[in-house]
Amino acid sequence: MTETAKPHGFVTKGLHWVSAGLLAFGYFKGLDNVSQLADPALFQFEIIFALILGSVFLLRLLWTKAVGGTTRLPDSAPTWEHKISKLVHIGLYASVFAIVLSGLGIALGFATPALSGLFMGAMIALHEASLVVLPALLMTHIAGALWHKLIRRDGVMESMTGRLPSFSK
Repeated sequence: MTETAKPHGFVTKGLHWVSAGLLAFGYFKGLDNVSQLADPALFQFEIIFALILGSVFLLRLLWTKAVGGTTRLPDSAPTWEHKISKLVHIGLYASVFAIVLSGLGIALGFATPALSGLFMGAMIALHEASLVVLPALLMTHIAGALWHKLIRRDGVMESMTGRLPSFSK
């Protein structure tokens, strides 16, 4: 009998799906270039959005570390699954925090002409690199969830989604 993962709690699930929604919104709204920050309303919106995204991810990190638990992989899962899961989650948090902090750095550089050179270039490079890495990590995360749903059938995906219909009889 395959060991079944214990479900995450309501708060953990809520933080997970709010995080996913904020990331999706951030990617779809996007900016074409930094010069758009000349619009004061957009400049303010970007700062507020970054602070909300960063706060939700920080709360999520603190909650899972202190209360919710970081993984639902069964103890019997192979060591490689535990290692990849941990690396992907660390990468997800690191990418999001890099996006948030570099975005705030870009706003600071845009508002402070003295920081427009090397600082601004470094912030833009970090922001763009993180925006490229994050989707790859998200796809790996989703592939892992599907692996557990379709191949391992150990309840790991359902620990975050609830019980979904089975694809087998």
